Amino acid sequence: MVTLERQSESARGMDIEARLARALKPVAPAPAFRARLREGLRLAARHQQTTPALAYAKRNEGPWGWLVGAAALGSAAGLIAVMLRARQTHRSSQPAALQETAH
Repeated sequence: MVTLERQSESARGMDIEARLARALKPVAPAPAFRARLREGLRLAARHQQTTPALAYAKRNEGPWGWLVGAAALGSAAGLIAVMLRARQTHRSSQPAALQETAH
């Protein structure tokens, strides 16, 4: 069931559509613009075809990847050791009565 409100909205939409069709006439692009666009698209296609081959050509990382990974792992292990040591030192410095209630 179509309500009166929806009919009114539809009529307004058609009115706007008709006014836009009268105001906005199709235009043909200038030949110079079309030529620039065609050449730009060809250049972009050529670039896209050649770039992946260059970007993924032989990647020679050498030992740097392993070195960075080992340094990160060593840093994390060192940080954990320092935190555990600090926790252990903090617990041993507390009085005995506090240590029993903390467990």
